[in-house]
Amino acid sequence: MAIPPPVTGPSPPARPRLVAEELLLYDNDGQSLLDDHALRILIALHQETLTAQEISQRYRIPIAPCYRRIRRLVSLGLISEAGYVTEGRRRPAHLYKSEVDKFTIAYGSGEMTLHLLLRNGTSATTVVRFPPDLGASGTAAPAPLDTAPHPNA
Repeated sequence: MAIPPPVTGPSPPARPRLVAEELLLYDNDGQSLLDDHALRILIALHQETLTAQEISQRYRIPIAPCYRRIRRLVSLGLISEAGYVTEGRRRPAHLYKSEVDKFTIAYGSGEMTLHLLLRNGTSATTVVRFPPDLGASGTAAPAPLDTAPHPNA
């Protein structure tokens, strides 16, 4: 049985402005902000409202990393709490839903374009330009040349 979240207390603080390029970059620990687990969670929640435990079991994500990714995605405004489930539980479990309406990544000609459109109408687009592959030189590809916001279409 799902019940809506309580309406007591002050409203939650405003979320920071969504910057798409943050999703292509890495956090302080060197972890990609949109790794395999985070993408699985986004896809799962785009289809239906689920608890962390359900996401973990259905999409084979260990529970601790699942909770970490959920906290990160909530802080970025890409998912949100959608209520609680209490049936058959000692304590309520949070339900989560996706706030992403469309999410596209395109790569070509040395550019990666990320475009996000949230259900509330917020849109963010970022283009990351990569230098040409060094290929036969035997050295690793250098870091991206620059990241520049792409005007919204």
